[in-house]
Amino acid sequence: MNELLTPEDANALIARGSVLHIAGDEPALRRLRPGNWIGGTTPYMLTPDGGVVERDKVFVTELPVRPDAISTGFVDIGHIPAISVEAPQFGFTLVIMPAMSEIHSIYGLTSANIPGIRDIAVMGWVSGVHADERGTATAKVFNGLTGEVADDRIVVMRARLPSSKRATVDIVNLVVPETDNAFVFDTPSFTVKDCEINGERQNFYDYAARNGIGVHQPLVTDLHGEPICVSLRSLDAATRTVQLFAPVMRGHVYRLGDAVTGYRDRLIRTIEERALRPVLACQCFHNYAFGGLQAPSPYPLPGPVVFGELAHVLMNQTLVCLSIKDK
Repeated sequence: MNELLTPEDANALIARGSVLHIAGDEPALRRLRPGNWIGGTTPYMLTPDGGVVERDKVFVTELPVRPDAISTGFVDIGHIPAISVEAPQFGFTLVIMPAMSEIHSIYGLTSANIPGIRDIAVMGWVSGVHADERGTATAKVFNGLTGEVADDRIVVMRARLPSSKRATVDIVNLVVPETDNAFVFDTPSFTVKDCEINGERQNFYDYAARNGIGVHQPLVTDLHGEPICVSLRSLDAATRTVQLFAPVMRGHVYRLGDAVTGYRDRLIRTIEERALRPVLACQCFHNYAFGGLQAPSPYPLPGPVVFGELAHVLMNQTLVCLSIKDK
């Protein structure tokens, strides 16, 4: 199941003991009863009929695991490595973290170095708020088992699978990187100022402003053979800095990319070519906003629209998928 439900219908599933992943606006999530679920805030959704802004219903994914095969809990800043240390050997780990929180920043800056993080199936997303509420509301995460709500911790669900099953985490990154300009940053950071551009020390804000670089154009690098995108959040003329939704990494070569031209058609074609049939799929808000996904039009992988994606590490402008397959 991947569909929008009223809180009443979602509560009926929870009462049955179903194991659920739930996304929605904060007031709707607060109407849910305790049970075997975790969740996070976002009012943006992709349905089989296209994109919607939904404030009253919640998007529910029923996970094909037994209630006695899961555990849920919060992870605080001092215990981020527990995400991999306490992960099931055969199974998967779902994580949701609140946008613009300190733990969001720390995870983004350190996740690539967490021991064993790439050896387990870790998938998740960054929760957020409606664009009109930025600055007045905070992103939240929910531990449905206890009823606790947090804006400063990561909520985690660990699920064990039978020996006949395996979990995989897939990313769909359709960014087409430029080839003529290379950017190298000195420090891992969500805020950048100076960097090397084609071997010459320059101010990145000045370069972006001079060349008309917009927030729809990500920086992209290669990490362990996978393209990893970092979205531009804002350009600050007063400080001559550029704020990002995920951190750049020290010493990696980045290039600007075109992530949105023809995005919707390319995405649907790629989903079909790769025969993706995930249990859970999360799409980036940047692709939703700039890639033609808001329009009412058939869409093959319903799910929440999120503010950062996790496939082991933090990334942007990417579709992330959790699949459970026979071995």
